[in-house]
Amino acid sequence: MSASFAAVQISAEAWLERLAQLATRNGLLLSTVRERDARDFELLLASATLFLPAGQLLDERGANGCLRQFLDTAGAMLDTDHVELRRWLADLGFVHRTDRGTDYRRGVLPAWLAAAAAVLSAGALAEAVRTARSARDRDRAARKAAWMLRSAPASPAGDAAAAGAIEVIEQPPPPVEHSAQDQTLMRLALDQAHNAWALGEVPVGALVVRDGQVIATGFNQPIGNSDPTAHAEVQALRAAAELLGNYRLSHCELYVTLEPCAMCAGAIQHARIKRLVFGARDHKTGACGSVIDLFAEPRLNHHTRVERGVLAEECGGLLTRFFAERRSAPGGQS
Repeated sequence: MSASFAAVQISAEAWLERLAQLATRNGLLLSTVRERDARDFELLLASATLFLPAGQLLDERGANGCLRQFLDTAGAMLDTDHVELRRWLADLGFVHRTDRGTDYRRGVLPAWLAAAAAVLSAGALAEAVRTARSARDRDRAARKAAWMLRSAPASPAGDAAAAGAIEVIEQPPPPVEHSAQDQTLMRLALDQAHNAWALGEVPVGALVVRDGQVIATGFNQPIGNSDPTAHAEVQALRAAAELLGNYRLSHCELYVTLEPCAMCAGAIQHARIKRLVFGARDHKTGACGSVIDLFAEPRLNHHTRVERGVLAEECGGLLTRFFAERRSAPGGQS
């Protein structure tokens, strides 16, 4: 792959600059980066390699520790774990594995990166990413503050003072507009919720999507299955894991019509779902911010990205109609 780059050397400064640009993103998949820009792909793998001590043979535990450190710092923008990253590095020669396959050391980096790698350190890479992500977070906070200031009700007595004390120079972000694809997929999840209603279950539907394709669906069935864990999300996760033959679903997204409960949020994180999209909030048991927010807990080792409120009115309206019908039926049940 790197032969075509051999004549285009990169400087240490350019390496740090490009890594900082990549650091402003979240949830980057190595496979996607490889398809879009082979130079970025090699730069990221080389950055991970620099976290292994030069000239030192490491056992698997030691190598894993170095790669975890990379993912926590300079590789914070990546959506992967140390096992997948180690496999990429070994398969492409960035890291050499002994014949027994249990010990690891640095391999030979691509020629266009070698000179810069000689003067760079893991600490310099980590600091470049930390600085870039901190600047991004400050910028987002400033935009949010500006938006809240503009959105706050004006008080006649305070208008003049506020105008003199605060100068808002940024335009507020546009209202959240969910993508057409998210809305289409949520409507498919609503179809699954109707299946639950047809069986007398609370109408919640879910589906698992990979690369834009639906690979598994599920709907609420705890009553019919006599199974308290048979929520729509769990049903869909089980079907997807069985189809793929892997309990890790790190390249998949989950769509569900109702905010997941704590049980389902835990299952989503254990499955390594990269993105969760839900419709209506659940103010009684919701674990994505309504009651608690497990996805914002920094002590957990995986953080699924969450998109809230897609077709929220339609998803919430379905539940409202279901419970209204059940209350109006004789005996309080449909």
